[in-house]
Amino acid sequence: MALTWRDAAIEALKINGISNTADILRVISESGLREVTGATPEATVGAVLYTAVQDGDPRIRTVGPGLFEHTGSTVEPRTTVALSRLESLDPRDVWSDEARDFTPWLMENAEYLGEVLGIDVEFESREHPVGAFSLDIFGRDITNECVLIVENQLADTDHKHLGQLLTYAAGTDASTIVWVAPRFRDEHRQALEFLNNKTGDEARFFGVEVSVVRIGDSAPAPMFNLVAKPSEWRSQVAAAQSNSELSERREMYRNFWTKYLDTLHLRHPTATNVRSASTRNWTHINYLRKGINISLAFLSGNKAICEIYIDLIDAEKNSAVLNALLEHRAEVENIVGEELHWDDIQLKRACRVRAITVGDVAKEGEHESLIDWMIDHQLKMKSVFKPLVENLPDDLWG
Repeated sequence: MALTWRDAAIEALKINGISNTADILRVISESGLREVTGATPEATVGAVLYTAVQDGDPRIRTVGPGLFEHTGSTVEPRTTVALSRLESLDPRDVWSDEARDFTPWLMENAEYLGEVLGIDVEFESREHPVGAFSLDIFGRDITNECVLIVENQLADTDHKHLGQLLTYAAGTDASTIVWVAPRFRDEHRQALEFLNNKTGDEARFFGVEVSVVRIGDSAPAPMFNLVAKPSEWRSQVAAAQSNSELSERREMYRNFWTKYLDTLHLRHPTATNVRSASTRNWTHINYLRKGINISLAFLSGNKAICEIYIDLIDAEKNSAVLNALLEHRAEVENIVGEELHWDDIQLKRACRVRAITVGDVAKEGEHESLIDWMIDHQLKMKSVFKPLVENLPDDLWG
């Protein structure tokens, strides 16, 4: 690559010693440091060298009128990084209408909401009928195995949408209830906190502010900020009020899954959207496609598993998915590094592909090695099964 006028002139000084601009230009030409162009190349050399001195370039200094010297330094001058200002946009400049623009966009980009909520979500329909009304988005909270609903607006929160949110939650028996708006009034944020404190573990209310930003001429980027969520202590209080033996077991699971998620996010920050630790013996850790997830669990008999769980709510379709995946068995087991259990469960709806190891949640001294095993298998199974599942024929979900 050809040198710039500045670098060529400084290299010429290094070769020739103290020089004026005419000598520098001659060395540039004779040494082939760059092509000599322009009507007044000597003036160009003088201009770039005086600019270099003013910029504090450590490789050059003046030693007399019109004379320059190479300092012997090999340190290149610092490059100034151009910075731009982060600009906030009105969300309605991007999505002019909530029903026609924003809700369809969010329906196709569920991962944005999943990331801010700390769960895996699956959207099933929009404008979902609830009596004589229409809910913006109906879906599933994969992490907590329950109905999820989303109510959107592109203006500050209001009483009307709060009422709609509660009506839709009651009409769908939702347990994960999400309200999305550009700005939450304090009264409505407090209302969600009140509902979270009063409803126990049966329902979770979230307030999410949506905004749009860009830097310079970049494309607009959506941002989601969680402004209302269930209190951390609520689940602990509920557990303390339940049967003591059950509470102790749940607390063991919570402690293990908390350590698992902390370790996973530290080592592989993008490996899952799940942030909340389960209090059960199992947790969904990755959503692959509607009805197909990667799950981790403890089973009776001191067993721990990592599995692909297939439940398309139709036994024949589940078997069809499993059989399609079985065609790649050799490839899958080669990547995972062991023989897997491919179970088409008779007389039950779901199917699964499972890796099994020894594991007991009560043996805290074994948690570290068990977490290593689970992370290794989760990542391997995700890497090999995700493209296979994505390439399955769409008519299986028809």
